[in-house]
Amino acid sequence: MKISQAGLDLICEFEGYHHALPDGSCTTYYCPANVLTIGYGCTEGIRKGEVWTKQQAQERFRLELAKHEAAVDRLATVELNQNQYDALVSFSYNCGITALGGYTLLRKLNAGDLEGAARAFASWNQGGGKVLAGLVRRRAAEAALFRKLVIPAADPDMPQAVDAPTAAPEKSRIVATASAGERTTAGVGLGFLGLSLADAL
Repeated sequence: MKISQAGLDLICEFEGYHHALPDGSCTTYYCPANVLTIGYGCTEGIRKGEVWTKQQAQERFRLELAKHEAAVDRLATVELNQNQYDALVSFSYNCGITALGGYTLLRKLNAGDLEGAARAFASWNQGGGKVLAGLVRRRAAEAALFRKLVIPAADPDMPQAVDAPTAAPEKSRIVATASAGERTTAGVGLGFLGLSLADAL
């Protein structure tokens, strides 16, 4: 499974693109948890003062994301719907694979306690030893996505084949002579649609 656009939007909404420079590139900064960060929340193997182009930031984001997709695929032993998967990838991207794999959220999930897993998101709201408002909002958004039902796409309407008009049955011809209004309903109208009067009723 791969993360959907909804999952990407959630991650990018909370991670943002930092620290943006006037030419569109970005450089390192310390996030509220005092972790050296760059681009779309990337923290691995970067050096203070490093500069990336936006394309480099996007490529690194995709590489980082793939690690967390693989982690969710590996660690979740129950079948996930797309929204559950997206929420878990977002959580892992922000908190780390160790946080995903070693704590209550995954245990509840793999035990089939989906509501317990959804509630466990809220525990991960601290950075640098403090509760951070941004993390509170993010965990709430992830839990809401995790709980959100996936509605299957409706089957496309199948075009109805319409047969070429055929000669009206003898009975219809007789009725059609009664009046102009009856001719339209009983004769021409039904004949054009390829239906009999019994079909219409």
